[in-house]
Amino acid sequence: MKRKKNVCECPVWLLLALNSFLYISSALYSPFLSTYYTQNGISSTQIGILMAIGPVASVLVQPLWARASDASGRAKTFAALVMAGTAVSLMSYYLGHSFVSFLFSSTLLALFSTSVSPMTDAIVIRNANRYNYNFAFIRMGGTVGYAVIVLIAGIYLRQNPSAQFFLSAVSYLVLMGLMFLLPKSENHLPVSDAPRTQRKKGVGLFRLQDIFEDRKIVYVLAFAFVFQIGASFCSAFLGVYAVEIGYGQSQIGLLNCISASSEIPVLLCIKKLTRKFGAIPLIGASTFLMGIRLFCVSGGSLPFFMLAQAMQGITYMVVHFGCATYIGSTVKSGKSFEGQSVLYIIQAGLASIIGNVLGGRLVDFAGNCLSYRLTGSFVLLAAACVIFVLLWQEHKERRTFL
Repeated sequence: MKRKKNVCECPVWLLLALNSFLYISSALYSPFLSTYYTQNGISSTQIGILMAIGPVASVLVQPLWARASDASGRAKTFAALVMAGTAVSLMSYYLGHSFVSFLFSSTLLALFSTSVSPMTDAIVIRNANRYNYNFAFIRMGGTVGYAVIVLIAGIYLRQNPSAQFFLSAVSYLVLMGLMFLLPKSENHLPVSDAPRTQRKKGVGLFRLQDIFEDRKIVYVLAFAFVFQIGASFCSAFLGVYAVEIGYGQSQIGLLNCISASSEIPVLLCIKKLTRKFGAIPLIGASTFLMGIRLFCVSGGSLPFFMLAQAMQGITYMVVHFGCATYIGSTVKSGKSFEGQSVLYIIQAGLASIIGNVLGGRLVDFAGNCLSYRLTGSFVLLAAACVIFVLLWQEHKERRTFL
C-alpha cells in the first residue's frame, strides 16, 4: 500500500495545474504590456528598453537563482520565492505612469519573473519523466489556459487596463500555493556532483560541457537564439503595430487567443513528429518558418495578423517543446535547473535583448511594416546558415566514420 501511495505522490492534475497557472499568470499581463506603455505615452524606443530589462536580468540574475537552487536541492522553495517576488513586483506598477516609474517596476519584476518559467519547467519535466506522464498533455493545460484567459482579459482590460497587474499578481500567488503541494522530494534533490572549485568558476557563467552530455546542444541553442530574436520582436511590437492602425485590447486579446489555440493540434502530435524526424530538424524548420511569420505580420491588417498568429503552434510551440525536452534528456545529474536556464538565458536573455532594444530603434527609424520585413529577412538568413553548418558537420562526421 505504501508503494502505491508513493506512485501518486505527484498526481498528474497537479503538474497540469502548475503549467496552466504558469501561462495564465503570463496571459493576464504580458500580451498587453506594450500596449499599456503606448497608451501612457511611451515611445517605441523606450518600450524596447523596458521590454529588454527582463532579458538583461535573465543573463545577469537568473544564473544566480539557478546555481542557488541546484546547489541547495530545494527546488520548490526557490520556485515559491521567485513567484512571491513576481507578485509583489507586479503591484509596483501602480506607483506611477512615467517612463522612470515603469523602468523601476520592470527592473523589480525582472529580478524574479525571469526565473519562474525555467524553474517551473524543470520541476514539471522532471516529475513527468519520473512518473511517466505525457508532458505534451501537461503542456496543453498551459496552452488552453492561456488561450481562454487572454481572450477574456482582452475584453475586460479594454475598460480597465491597469487591472492586469493585480489579476496577474493573484494568479502568481495561486501558482506559489500549488508549489507547496509538490512532494517533499522536490526539496531534497541531488545536488551537482561537480567539484566545488569548478562551480565557483565565473559567476553567472555556464560551461556547456559541465551541464550537457550531447555536443549537438550547440545547434539547438543556435536555433533557439535566432528564433527568439524574431519571436521577441514580434511579441513586443505586434500590439504597438495593432494600436497604430486602429485596433484595441479586444483585438489584441483575440490575436493572442488564436496564437495559443494554434498550439493545441501541434501538442497532440509533437511526440510522434519528434520520433519520426528528430528534435533538431523540427527546431530548425520552425526557426525558418518564424521568418515567414514575420513577413505575414508586415501585411499590416487584421487578416495578416491572424494568419501570423495561427503560425504560433508550428513555430513557437515546436521550438519550445523541442528545446525543453531535448535539454531535459541530455542534461547531467544535478543540473536540471541550470540546463533549462541556459536555454532561457539564450532565448529570454541575449536574443530578446537584441529583438527588443534594436527592434524598438528599428521601429522608430523605419516604421513597423519595414521593420518586420527586415527582421524576417534576418531570421530566414540566419536559420539557413545554422542549417548549412549543421548539415556540413554531419557530412564531415559521416565521411570520418567511413
